[in-house]
Amino acid sequence: MSDSSTQKGEDGRQREAQATRRALAAQSPTGDRELAERLIAERLSPQLRAHSRRVAETAAALVRRWGGDAEQVEDATVAGLLHDYCREDSPEEILAKAHRYGLSISELEASRPVELLHAPVAASELAQTGLAGRVLTAIALHTVGGPQMDLTAQAVYVADVIEPSRSFAGVDELRAAAEVSAARAVAACVRSGLGALIAAGKPLHPASVELYNTLYG
Repeated sequence: MSDSSTQKGEDGRQREAQATRRALAAQSPTGDRELAERLIAERLSPQLRAHSRRVAETAAALVRRWGGDAEQVEDATVAGLLHDYCREDSPEEILAKAHRYGLSISELEASRPVELLHAPVAASELAQTGLAGRVLTAIALHTVGGPQMDLTAQAVYVADVIEPSRSFAGVDELRAAAEVSAARAVAACVRSGLGALIAAGKPLHPASVELYNTLYG
């Protein structure tokens, strides 16, 4: 399939998603959630859909625990459902989309595009559906984080690390930190993530380092 045909297909899906969102919003206060469920049903594998739903449920529970309101709970649910919307794209697809949406791509991100760019690419692609900016920000930041995260973004960032199927060494300590506060949870998760990368001899994303320095500086 040619690049132009692929682009036309994506444009058509985005127009359909916009129309669906408007229709669902008119019918139900949870229209964005219904749209998110439809989008991941069309795009993601069963395994990744299951993970996304666990992240959504965990993020919503964290927002409630941390004192968020009903709107923030709904935002966290929608962002959790959609956070890995582009996770199963190929490296070539991720890079092509990043260029198409005008995203800045560092040398590190170009070397690991699926891991490091699937989040901002998903946010850029989903912006065409009319989702709220705070939902898109939570999606964009869920992998590397950033000091500008609001409560919704913090919840999705942490939920992706501690959702119930995670079983790596130290996850129980991260879950315990999430019981205390958003600040404690984010600090524990970024420290854990950076520590794992350093132990594996991998480079660190500047946004994660900035988040760490903001919290621990």
